[in-house]
Amino acid sequence: MNDTWQDDSLVAMRSKSEEAGQLTSTERTVSILGGGLSVGLGLRRQGIGRLAYLALGSMLISRGAMGYCGLKKALAPDSYEQDMAAAHQWKRAKVTSRSVTINKPREEVFRFWKDFSNLARFMKHIERIDVIDARRSHWVASPASGQHLEWNAEITDEIENEYIAWQAEENADIHQAGWVSFHDAPQGRGTVVQAVFTYEPPAGRVGHTVARLLGKDPSSLAGDDLRRLKQLLEIGEITTNAARPGAERGGR
Repeated sequence: MNDTWQDDSLVAMRSKSEEAGQLTSTERTVSILGGGLSVGLGLRRQGIGRLAYLALGSMLISRGAMGYCGLKKALAPDSYEQDMAAAHQWKRAKVTSRSVTINKPREEVFRFWKDFSNLARFMKHIERIDVIDARRSHWVASPASGQHLEWNAEITDEIENEYIAWQAEENADIHQAGWVSFHDAPQGRGTVVQAVFTYEPPAGRVGHTVARLLGKDPSSLAGDDLRRLKQLLEIGEITTNAARPGAERGGR
């Protein structure tokens, strides 16, 4: 069994601009004032509380003086996510990308994915997918989400044995899209499957359901899904260790 596994999030590969961490003049002023207040409170306390307030105050004053915040940069959407949101006319977007090498011919892997009903066999958060016609399908989320959630999706682009793209229909409760490419692996080692998933984080009850559905780390979920796909195609079944991070990471 070919164990080549790649964890190559497009989000991680695209470095965020330093400007994403820059503070506005108002943010700098608030940070300095808040830091001064914290230092003042610290000077009037004793013990651990004194040290905590002084440390926080020093950090806020430094942050305001420098006009830069690493946390703000880390939380800001990267340029790729901004591009995805603009392309789909969403307010914001979350993007995950994973790839895996499967020891099967490209045509076979493409044919399996092209039948969207097969996706529910390895996507843990999907209960079933009903194929409506050659381009449209009906997706039903796993009951583990705690709320009934389903939507229709449509294939938006396709190149046989190379590429498939799909997107939830405009009136769907969840706005999501994805695309997957298929390439011959080097030295005849099968097929490299590169999958990209993007969605607009919804608010309210639907947002809570999606959060439960995807968990704290959608990237890990996508990786687990591709590990299950690899096992399903290579050995014909999904073993219990397919969802364990690192279970098939044999290198890049």
